[in-house]
Amino acid sequence: MTALPHLPLPAEDRASPSISPSGPDHRKTVSELEHCYPGLWRAGQLGRAGRLPVCATGYDALTAELPGGGWPAGAVTELLLAQDGAGELRLLMPALRTLAAAGRRMALVNPPYLPNAAGLAGLPARQLYWVRPPAAATLAARRTDMLWAAEQMLRSQAFGAVLVWLGAARPEALRRLQVLAQAGDTVVWVLRPLRMLQESSPAVLRLALSPLPGNVMSIVFHKRRGPVRDTPLLLPLDGMAHVPERAAAPAGSPVVSPAVAAESDHAADVLDRGASAAPAAGRAATELA
Repeated sequence: MTALPHLPLPAEDRASPSISPSGPDHRKTVSELEHCYPGLWRAGQLGRAGRLPVCATGYDALTAELPGGGWPAGAVTELLLAQDGAGELRLLMPALRTLAAAGRRMALVNPPYLPNAAGLAGLPARQLYWVRPPAAATLAARRTDMLWAAEQMLRSQAFGAVLVWLGAARPEALRRLQVLAQAGDTVVWVLRPLRMLQESSPAVLRLALSPLPGNVMSIVFHKRRGPVRDTPLLLPLDGMAHVPERAAAPAGSPVVSPAVAAESDHAADVLDRGASAAPAAGRAATELA
């Protein structure tokens, strides 16, 4: 085989030495790519939400650190807790109140403690759903049932927010939640123990939360679409609302807490795993293989 002789390139095909990768033409090209593909972002800047909406956090300091300037909707945010009851609900209350004002439903799936009526002040009871497993169920059955319930809520697209407390969960279970979340505009928070940090996660946002004295929350950004933050964000949280004292109940009358009263009102509401949830009006159900 005879080697072809080296031929010089025509003058019009030669690279112009006056154009450098850092010149204005290069910056224009990068800007055009960012406009055409909102999911792209530079390593030194926070990613934009693209076509996905976000939910306001209610905290300016936190908003400035989140891609798109809010909690991502249509995606899973993973909150890793140093301990249960670290103030995670107080952190999320401004966002929940915003969703409630828009008429959206909210769900608490498998919370570790009885929901506190004072801590949930400002959320209409008719828009708030509490899902818990049967007391007699095994640990494996509880985990399976709660994941199934969360999936049905996301598939129905009838909820504005879903909070799911999970302990040990397989990565594919989180991926299913992420896939279902992408089909709608639900803000999904998955709350897990801090020890799960060593496991991989499909969540688009991953934060570690630790309480500090003085109603301060330490937030460590382990995963976000943007630059690495080496130091935690110390965020002051609003204190719990003051609960006024009630008049003493007459002797012999039963004392029923708001949470127990709400439970008795919905004692017959049982989720049936035999069928998928029906989609909300005007929304198409999400299919998951």
